[in-house]
Amino acid sequence: MRLITRNDASLVVGLIAGTVVIFQRPLRFVWETAWDAQQRYHVDLLPALTIFVGVFIFHETRKRQQAKAEALAAAAEAAQARMRSAELERLMTFSQALANALDPATLQQALWRHLPAFAGERDFWVLVRQPDRWETFLQETTGTPKRSLEDLEATADRALSPETLPDARLMGIVEGDLLCFPMVAAGVAGGVLGIHDGATITTDQRKALGAATGLLAIAVRNVQLLQETREHSLRDSLTNCFNRGHGLETLDRELHRARRSRQPLSILMFDVDHFKTINDELGHLRGDDLLRAVGAQLTRVLRSTDVRCRYGGDEFLIILPDTPLAGAQQAAELVRQKMATLAMVAGGKTIPVTVSVGVAAAGPAELGITALIGRADDALYQAKREGRNRCSVAGVPAASEPPAIGPPATGASGL
Repeated sequence: MRLITRNDASLVVGLIAGTVVIFQRPLRFVWETAWDAQQRYHVDLLPALTIFVGVFIFHETRKRQQAKAEALAAAAEAAQARMRSAELERLMTFSQALANALDPATLQQALWRHLPAFAGERDFWVLVRQPDRWETFLQETTGTPKRSLEDLEATADRALSPETLPDARLMGIVEGDLLCFPMVAAGVAGGVLGIHDGATITTDQRKALGAATGLLAIAVRNVQLLQETREHSLRDSLTNCFNRGHGLETLDRELHRARRSRQPLSILMFDVDHFKTINDELGHLRGDDLLRAVGAQLTRVLRSTDVRCRYGGDEFLIILPDTPLAGAQQAAELVRQKMATLAMVAGGKTIPVTVSVGVAAAGPAELGITALIGRADDALYQAKREGRNRCSVAGVPAASEPPAIGPPATGASGL
């Protein structure tokens, strides 16, 4: 505890003056004694003492200034250490939140929660690079004028250019009032983090944002890989349609949703006529080419909300949500016509491609997918018995009819 501070200058002066008055006589005696010794022994005692006192005062003053400078430096270093510790803690918390984000929605929630601490409460946005386009993954424009997506994409392209990418990875690059950080994972630039009002961001904040962007890039890439893996596990690699298991799960959900919402639901079952003959005459590789072409044709013909499934072999299941029986008949006829435009050519021989389609609509009280698929499959074989290359519609069961029990009929593929 300090007894005297800078505000006590008048008190110090008073104390010194009082001390001089109190010790006036002893000081005079000391002075006279020193003067007598100087005269008697012919030495310059008083100048030497003056020099000694001056050097002592200078030395003590210098030590005090040095100690004060060291204390200020230690305080600054401690403040810097506290700031780095807080920054490291934020990065660790951010990293843990990103590690638990296994889907885009959870990842977005983690960014909304943690990125403002790195951005200094400034607005920010995140664009993710897809093979043929930019995708807006996150955008916050609460306090700044909203920029068009075209402007943001152009800024992101410049941030990922080979000229700016090496320097921008750690410290970012300023584009107008934006500070952009490329998101690089495994050597691949997959996106850009943009901060509004970037010119006011300090060097330390830039370093923290660069580290956070590196973690974000890895998290985004992990989510993309998980989505791709899940997508591949649900899809048939040959036709790019969903596999049978996923199709049945989807149909079960849609059937219960249709019952709750009282919305219509229909399905199509179709297969390629004489597919076994195509395999026998042209080979299984050409048969695979045909199935691949069928899958691509379904993508072009059907709505994005329709679910395409490869049920087995050359048989396909199409789920048509919110579609009544009349709409399903139109979709079935469109599928039949478009498939007829495909043809297999080998060795100068052309084999026409046709399909037979069975159509079924869910009944008012129908909850079992087995009965619904069975009726569509029966309609499919009815179309085959009537000459193939045609559509057949299954009847709608009565409201009181209980759902059938047992495995769905699949029939023999390629008839």
